[in-house]
Amino acid sequence: MSDYFIYVLIAIIVIVGVWFIFAKVLKNKKPKEVTLKDIPIDLEALIHALGGIDNIKESQSQGSKVRFFVENDDLVKVNVLKELGASGVIQATGKVTVILGKFSDEISRIVNEKK
Repeated sequence: MSDYFIYVLIAIIVIVGVWFIFAKVLKNKKPKEVTLKDIPIDLEALIHALGGIDNIKESQSQGSKVRFFVENDDLVKVNVLKELGASGVIQATGKVTVILGKFSDEISRIVNEKK
């Protein structure tokens, strides 16, 4: 009975020790910085397809989508957005929602910084 208790105690100590090591490593792990090279879409062409930087009032990302608020809807080229790799484009008065995938947050941030 006492051997069983010692084995359980050792197992608990090992499990707790491993957990602390992994928790420390994962806590200190920094997320990879995303650069323009990492984004598979030509941002200049994207901005041009939206009518230029002056036509974009603001952009907001939500999941895999980026919503662009635009001044003039007539300047937006939906077919070019699709050719650039957008999975889908929804255009409404004053805004264009473009499904761009996992880099949507970075794309929105970069476009807003260019304003």
